Amino acid sequence: MQENDTITAISTPLGEGGIGIVRLSGPKSFDIGQKIFVPSGKMTCDYPEAKHLYHGHVLNIKGETVDEVLVSFMPSPYTYTREDVVEINCHSGVFAMRTILKITMQNGARLAEPGEFTKRAFINGRIDLSRAEAVINMIKARSEEAVKAAARNIRGALDDKVKVLRERLIEARAPLEASFDYPEEYEMDDGDLKKVEAAITYVKEEIKIMLRDIVRNRAFQEGVSIAIIGKPNVGKSSLLNAMLKQQRAIVHEIPGTTRDILEGYMNLGGYPIKLIDTAGIQGTEDPVEIEGIARSKKAAEQAKLIITVHDGSRKWEDEDRKIAAMVEPGQGKVVVINKKDLEMKISLEKVRKCYKDAPIVHTAAIRGEGMSDLEEAAAEQMDVLFKGVSEGPAVISIRHEQILEETYICIERAQKMLVQEPPELVSLELQNAWLKMGEITGETIQEELLDKIFSEFCLGK
Repeated sequence: MQENDTITAISTPLGEGGIGIVRLSGPKSFDIGQKIFVPSGKMTCDYPEAKHLYHGHVLNIKGETVDEVLVSFMPSPYTYTREDVVEINCHSGVFAMRTILKITMQNGARLAEPGEFTKRAFINGRIDLSRAEAVINMIKARSEEAVKAAARNIRGALDDKVKVLRERLIEARAPLEASFDYPEEYEMDDGDLKKVEAAITYVKEEIKIMLRDIVRNRAFQEGVSIAIIGKPNVGKSSLLNAMLKQQRAIVHEIPGTTRDILEGYMNLGGYPIKLIDTAGIQGTEDPVEIEGIARSKKAAEQAKLIITVHDGSRKWEDEDRKIAAMVEPGQGKVVVINKKDLEMKISLEKVRKCYKDAPIVHTAAIRGEGMSDLEEAAAEQMDVLFKGVSEGPAVISIRHEQILEETYICIERAQKMLVQEPPELVSLELQNAWLKMGEITGETIQEELLDKIFSEFCLGK
């Protein structure tokens, strides 16, 4: 990849639609744009002007009209990449957009690599690495809270937080460095030690908060899996259909209709949800049912929240107790007593004894009754699991998590060394922490890692 050439890519999703955009960025963008685009009407001597949208047609190398378009010419440095940028708004058909893309390449542009526009924005100093990664989080966001978190980081929330923490690390190092660089002129006293300790403690606690919030941030970004489990014929599939508001699963009075896991997607309390309907769990010798039950148990183990379903029209059985025992510590749980439209025979005392403080919801899933109560209870359980909503910087990626964990280890070592070890060793650990945190914003990062990060972006961004 050469960073001084002109790149081109389709910046909108491929498919049929009203408008598609082919974008160019680099020193030859304006030349290529003016070569392939013929504006309608008479142009002034200032053509092409910034902040103007020009109507006209794109021509191929034979001079034939390819499409009617709107084109904008955006001069550097006031663009996304801080380079000259041209955007061609054409009709959004796959062939039309690819034809225009090909024409830009025939006239001197190179096909952009994934994420190359954003990488140029980073290299040219428009955004730091944390903001660049927030762009891909925005594109992949699956909930309103994930969009808000990405927007905060695009505005610089994570960058600002990292800068503050790195400044505090420099403050902590200053008296340490002075004590061994100028031993005859400067000697650390108790006041200096307290200032160093306070700075270290502050950074350590802030990192701890950021690490704690990762689980919640990922729940909003990537989604939460909820498994519906229970004995056969208790209404699990009816519950899935009622929650999804569509006939996703086959419902029949014959037990064992569902033999494999079924999935559906919804938004619940702001969380993107993967809802999993499992096969009825029971003793069986049928090899197909055995495999289905094994998959059900695995889905339940991996789920963040379990909805256990019991038939209210039948007495509590030992199999019900075994279903309750499948919920692991740390998993959220909601208990559903289904078929409330029939005569109630289940013992609520036994249900409460097994589930203790878990919320209990009564439903008639086949009629769609009790769904709002169930959704409210599930959302409350997820809020407990993920500790509400934060307005601070959002740490989501595994890369950021690893950096913060390694930084925390360095700071913890420095804190333990502060009283007994030489100041040189303490300062070295704080310097390692400072360098490590710089990898979040890209101030201390290797080129190979940059390439890997931006390769995860989509083409045209």
